[in-house]
Amino acid sequence: LIKRSLNMAEVKGDPVNYFLPVVVVGSLLLGIFFALLFCFMESETWVSSLFFHMMTAVLVLGILMPWLSLFIGRHPIMWLLDFLTLNDRRLCLLGYWVFLAVVATCVVLHQNYQRQSGSKKHQASTVVRKYFHLIVVATYVPGLIYDRQLLHVASVGCLAVFLLLEYVRYFRILPFGQLLRQLLTLFLDERDSGPLILTHIYLLLGMSLPIWLFPGPCAPKGILTGAGGLVPYAGVLAVGVGDTVASVFGSTMGEIRWPGTKKTLEGTATSVFAQIIAVAMFLIVDGSINLNSTYSWIVGSITLVALLEAYTSQIDNLLLPLYLFILLLL
Repeated sequence: LIKRSLNMAEVKGDPVNYFLPVVVVGSLLLGIFFALLFCFMESETWVSSLFFHMMTAVLVLGILMPWLSLFIGRHPIMWLLDFLTLNDRRLCLLGYWVFLAVVATCVVLHQNYQRQSGSKKHQASTVVRKYFHLIVVATYVPGLIYDRQLLHVASVGCLAVFLLLEYVRYFRILPFGQLLRQLLTLFLDERDSGPLILTHIYLLLGMSLPIWLFPGPCAPKGILTGAGGLVPYAGVLAVGVGDTVASVFGSTMGEIRWPGTKKTLEGTATSVFAQIIAVAMFLIVDGSINLNSTYSWIVGSITLVALLEAYTSQIDNLLLPLYLFILLLL
């Protein structure tokens, strides 16, 4: 970014490609600045909260917006409005995604209402947490089929929002910091043991990284043949379908456990079966996928991912899509 900013002759390509790096750099700068600042001042006061909101606005409007306009050659907000309203299909997708966001919010509020009306130790079950995986699948699949550029921009925007909300929650920025802390602690799992709540960010990254990394938002459909045609669907298959089915069936019906783990053989088997069905459905609805007799490699890759899910102690929402991403490119 710095190199291209200093040498504008090298700036070329679609404006969509510049959104992700600028948003990531801006979010990291914001986090580093306030992490250092709040070491020396209290963050839970109205004065500090007002300063947080003002400095965020200064960073976005005074640095990131001019930076983006330097790359794309026009005001980012005007470009974004034209981009989002390009056709009726994009407007329909945006409306559909807003509906899913409302559904996800209702799930969070409903689960917190149950916690308040019942035991204080009430925690969301594995099945309840997987609701969000299903919502993410319902979000990404239409975007992958109909408009990958819009999905790319929308996922980058969600990343910026998630990081900002985590800053607000962690620093207890008024007026929503404490509320977010109360709402999100219900959905913690064993991997969220530190001061940060990153499960939802890992889920977003796991679903989005195959789209962000390769072949890119501007590559035409069908540029990858064989198993590579499923690369953009790596997150949907590994996390949205495979991990969800393995967790639900393993926790409700599983009896035979893999040695040294809590995962079950039944969960792994249903995970592989569900991903194979999902691949068959993608072949029907997305005509750009041409597997070219690579079915055995795809089944083998899916099986390896399911076994990794059963044995890994890492963040599976982030690790599994990248593992399947690499296997499909081999």
